[in-house]
Amino acid sequence: MSPRRLALDHEWLHANDARVQTSWIEWAACFVAAAVAVISLRHGKWWLMLGLAVITAGWLLGTAKGLLLPVALGSLALWPTLRTGKYIKSASLMLALGGAAASAFLCWLFPVPESPVLSGSYAVGTLTFELAQDGKKQGLIAQVWFPAKEGENVKRSKWLPDPELAPHFPYHRMRDALSRSCIGMTLSAAAKRYPVLFYEHSWTGHRAENVAQVEDLASRGFVVIAVDHPGQAARTKYKDGSVILGKLPASLDFSTDIAVLDFEKLAEKCLLERRDDLARIKNTLAQGVVPMFAGRLELEKTGVFGFSFGGTCALRLCAVDSSFYAGANEDGFFLGEQDPLGAFLFFDEEMPPWMLKDVQSNEGPGEVLTRRSESRILKAMKQPERFRIILQGTRHESFSDLIFACRIPRLAHAGTRPASDVHQIVTTQLAEFFTRELGVMSLNNQR
Repeated sequence: MSPRRLALDHEWLHANDARVQTSWIEWAACFVAAAVAVISLRHGKWWLMLGLAVITAGWLLGTAKGLLLPVALGSLALWPTLRTGKYIKSASLMLALGGAAASAFLCWLFPVPESPVLSGSYAVGTLTFELAQDGKKQGLIAQVWFPAKEGENVKRSKWLPDPELAPHFPYHRMRDALSRSCIGMTLSAAAKRYPVLFYEHSWTGHRAENVAQVEDLASRGFVVIAVDHPGQAARTKYKDGSVILGKLPASLDFSTDIAVLDFEKLAEKCLLERRDDLARIKNTLAQGVVPMFAGRLELEKTGVFGFSFGGTCALRLCAVDSSFYAGANEDGFFLGEQDPLGAFLFFDEEMPPWMLKDVQSNEGPGEVLTRRSESRILKAMKQPERFRIILQGTRHESFSDLIFACRIPRLAHAGTRPASDVHQIVTTQLAEFFTRELGVMSLNNQR
């Protein structure tokens, strides 16, 4: 089958329903519920029924859902007290108003995430393409973010390509968020060939777990490609609607030496699969299967970065494949003894207190694994073109999009540093590092 035919069969736009999502419905429901609670004390149950109807509409039409539970319960508690004494009425009214205030606060605390403003000079387009199953090799889904021409009649893409990938309540509103990239756009003509970065998802993660970072890099002149690795990604959904669920254990057991050894063996298998998947994607793009990118991508000298196990994969790829010229690891383990061949950037969360002390006799296998990873990083740092940033006030999840799902990072187990601060530091350092190492310093001036 020719590359052109393959493109017609298996390429499609990332065509999500990109309606603008706002929180005004939930805010209105809380305000109206509070107002009618006061009015109903004098004018009866019909007003309270109106308030309950508004709450129900907000629940069904808005994105907050369970965040409206306090205002709903407060209003319901007011119902049986409308014909009771003044003091019971007053107490119930306070409960209803408190419920409205609590729901309003929760809607503020867990918003529909707003993607950060792009820092580069390019608009960003996105599309998704699929590679068909090849023998025993499963089909692959790849999403591309790229510097785009300004266009008309374009739609912002959904942050998540599949609503089933949304985090659990109360972070669920990410399923309704919009990203900064748009569908229906074409590659900018500002440069003849664009540098390519691959983003590697975390253990049981997915290709859209770090959209804010990849979009920002695309706005600075990079083409960024992320792949859902079937069986490793949380959920891989194909064009025909079929789904492959992740087969990796969601939580890792480091309680015994045998458990750690089992993890390392499984990790090696996953790393080999990922390397093969990316090779397939590279070969497909080199053959011109996606017409927009034919002859426009620098595939012989690429970069790679990733979060958590995706960062571990970036390390390995840069150690065994010279075409991955530079890489970055966002708080992932350093597994194996192979150092990167070229330039490498390490990001790490704030060091836990026990890591700053000498080895203790009571440390378990998990702590031993972490110290072994740290010693490999320190060894790698002795080589030229190695950089490391330890971000104070961060935790592991600080390096993913989860930091935008809650206004208080600590509640999302994402440290204490504001999301905007973490995003600005990470994206700026990634952009400067890859711009320097891939030799694309002038790209942003070519627009």
